[in-house]
Amino acid sequence: TKAQTFSIGAKRSGSGKLTYSSNNKSVKVDSSGKVTIAKNFAGKVTITIKAASSGIYKAASKTITVTVKPSKTTLKTVTSPKTKQLKATWAKDTTVNGYQIQYSTNSKFKSGNKTKTISKNSITSATITKLTKGKTYYVRVRAYKTIDGKKVYGAYSTAKKVKIK
Repeated sequence: TKAQTFSIGAKRSGSGKLTYSSNNKSVKVDSSGKVTIAKNFAGKVTITIKAASSGIYKAASKTITVTVKPSKTTLKTVTSPKTKQLKATWAKDTTVNGYQIQYSTNSKFKSGNKTKTISKNSITSATITKLTKGKTYYVRVRAYKTIDGKKVYGAYSTAKKVKIK
């Protein structure tokens, strides 16, 4: 995915100058408060805003924390290689900790959803067994990154369907 940008929009009272800094080299902040998050970065970053003293105002600082979710994963293929099985293959993302595959017989994923978690980012395919022969299953995948002990999930891929052998 591409780099992301947004503006902090900090305001100051008086004529003191604002300066910005980031604790992560993948997240840069320019002198106007524009934040640029590097391509494929996922994680937590702390941005510090400092205001220099001016006139009657004392110097001050404010820290904000930004959590960046993993990018949307691309589901490449979904096949039924053997009877009552499906195999899903997706694009590798080395910046995440793992993936979650969700599959259902409901195209909108409204009910009957099941999930399988892959806890290694180097694995880019999964086989799911014990499915119903002749049924159509819908499959989607998303990446996750563990940040401060909690899994932070990216957006689901576009779903693909497969008819089970």
